[in-house]
Amino acid sequence: MKRSRALMTLIIVGLLSLPLVGQQMENVPAAQQAPPTTTTLKVGVLDMQEALERTKEGQKAMEDLQAQFGPRNAELQKLAQEIQDLENQLRRQERTLSDDARVQLGRQLDQKRRAAQRLQEDIQADFQVAQSDHANRILAKLQKVIDQYARERGFAIVINSSANPNPVIYAAPAVEITQDIIRLYDQLYPLPAAQPAATGAQKPAATPTPPQPRPPQPPR
Repeated sequence: MKRSRALMTLIIVGLLSLPLVGQQMENVPAAQQAPPTTTTLKVGVLDMQEALERTKEGQKAMEDLQAQFGPRNAELQKLAQEIQDLENQLRRQERTLSDDARVQLGRQLDQKRRAAQRLQEDIQADFQVAQSDHANRILAKLQKVIDQYARERGFAIVINSSANPNPVIYAAPAVEITQDIIRLYDQLYPLPAAQPAATGAQKPAATPTPPQPRPPQPPR
């Protein structure tokens, strides 16, 4: 009987000690466990809009657009000045003009306003088409430059910081690759040598993108 009680006591003590052993296994220091495997991704940040505009080809495309639309912009500016002159005349002579003269002047003003509105819309539509053609041509080559640059330097991801909405909250200068892309683009796609200008030829004056004249105002 005493031997049976002693055996039972040993069994109970052994069972009670099992959770303690399990707890000790769970509390093994992390340093003794196998470290998790991690993969480092090389990320680059690129301002696509800046790269598009600051390559030599992008700057040349803008100069071509300015030369192409310069005469039409000048025509629009001339028409806007005529509208302004008529508005001033109508305002100054409002009390001295006869009813017929006031009506005639108002008709001229309305005609010029409509003409300016049509011309502005035509310029904007044509400008957007031409600008899109230039941009698409450059972007197709720019994508090849980015692909080559990223593969050669081991980039896993390149983020466009000029996207809308902008996905970049913060970027260290070390991951900014815009200037590298611009330099590589100019190396891979250099502009042809400029031809000497003919004697007496005048270079068209550079003009900004199609102007935005103020909206027509109804005559008083």
